[in-house]
Amino acid sequence: MSAAAPDPSRGWPHDLLVVVPPDSAPGFRLAGTRVATARDAARTQAVVDVALQQGTAGVVAVGAGLWRDLPAAVRRGYEDRIMPVVLSLPDEAQDTTAERRAHLKDLLARSVGYEITFTNEEG
Repeated sequence: MSAAAPDPSRGWPHDLLVVVPPDSAPGFRLAGTRVATARDAARTQAVVDVALQQGTAGVVAVGAGLWRDLPAAVRRGYEDRIMPVVLSLPDEAQDTTAERRAHLKDLLARSVGYEITFTNEEG
């Protein structure tokens, strides 16, 4: 996967696409998010690749379990992209607070291009 710049004649990518298992889709749809469903790595990769080819997605967010199931080389290729940003959603069932915070910090750094420091929550 190359990190090619978007085609300005088509406008800048602006859409959010979430790729999750079917049981997670209704919540995202209720929030007004464009959703695609997948049950396995092959379907996940196919959906993400189509979104990348269409060029309308600014962010493609993949459910944590589906992300883990993708081959490591595919994940690295997605992570190396500049536009659109392809990322894994946090795993709310397994991540600790510290892991979620580190994941969010990484996502923000990738999306805005620099690291954002959070203030201490204890005081």
